[in-house]
Amino acid sequence: MQIELITTTPAFDALEPEWRAIEGLTPRNSLFLSWDWQRLWWSQYGAGRQLQILVARSGGQAVGILPLYLETHRAFKILRVRKLRPLGSGGDTAPDDLGMLFDPAHEQAVARAFVDHVLNNVFGWQLLDLVDLPADSALVTCWTQQSTQISGSIERTPVNRIIYGDLPPDWERYRKGLSRNRREVLGRKRRKFEAQPEARFFQIQQDAQIDWAFERLAELHRLRWQGRTEELSFTSPQYLEFHRALMHALLAQGRLRLYGLEMNGQTIAMFYGFRHGATLYYFQAGFDPQHLALSPGEVLMGYVIEAAIGERCTRFDMLKGDYDHKRHYFQQTRETLGLRVHRPGLIHWLYRVKARFAANRAAAEPTEDMDVVETKLTAHPVAE
Repeated sequence: MQIELITTTPAFDALEPEWRAIEGLTPRNSLFLSWDWQRLWWSQYGAGRQLQILVARSGGQAVGILPLYLETHRAFKILRVRKLRPLGSGGDTAPDDLGMLFDPAHEQAVARAFVDHVLNNVFGWQLLDLVDLPADSALVTCWTQQSTQISGSIERTPVNRIIYGDLPPDWERYRKGLSRNRREVLGRKRRKFEAQPEARFFQIQQDAQIDWAFERLAELHRLRWQGRTEELSFTSPQYLEFHRALMHALLAQGRLRLYGLEMNGQTIAMFYGFRHGATLYYFQAGFDPQHLALSPGEVLMGYVIEAAIGERCTRFDMLKGDYDHKRHYFQQTRETLGLRVHRPGLIHWLYRVKARFAANRAAAEPTEDMDVVETKLTAHPVAE
């Protein structure tokens, strides 16, 4: 197994045909590892970061890709940390389901080669911060096996629970799978919306419609969450341009799912998701709080689920975040986890001190759930 290291944008661009080929072979592949997400992300967020894409080859044939980049963070106010991270994560984006692309016939060999190469041939990093890995991935297994053989340390970050549901072949069976109360509530809210003047559910299917639909989605999202969270999406120029370009790319491939609700000629709610394989993924949404009495978010989600069933999707994935409103529609869960690999040295020691201090502080606050504390610590590391 030979490993090639890609460090320049032109070399990254030249990798596209092989990337797309391996993308099509990778089991449980995700949009977040796709060429479109990764390359468009780099075009908006690559400034100040250094590419470190590993390509595994067997007999000259590309059989695996591990997309990483290197960046420098200010840590503990006075020190600089060189962090190796997955391409596509960072900035103000929030991908799920990362890791590596691979030919399944070479999965274990590719994972072992990547781990060995990162440890012995990728230089300059002090912390490797892998996120959103499938718990049973070969990368997790190989790093765990290396834990007793390296002089630094390997730690698992708390898992992310993701809610999803397997879809039945028709809408009526989905409805019957809900509780009687939930079924009646959804039906009543849909009828109330449909009684409004010029009420309709629609899908964006033409490239010429993308820009105005994107602007309205961003506006509705901000209206919905303004004052309720400090972490609004659709705010930075990079985020806006990245997702606008991504929508155009996904529409051209037939993978974009951009839906809306309209009444009186005004769009009052929008859903932004995508189809990948036989799964429909929910990424972002928004609605106008002025129409809260119509429950536009719930009504729209019902239409979207029905549309997913109608196009023969077999799974609906709500992505990261175990929230109550997601469990109104589905109950099944899956998990991803993170791995942090520390090089030995001062930075590693300071992280250990920080972790111990945080644990002691959490233990002194028994009124707060420990799982919540751990999630907060993971989501906002000092190095960032």
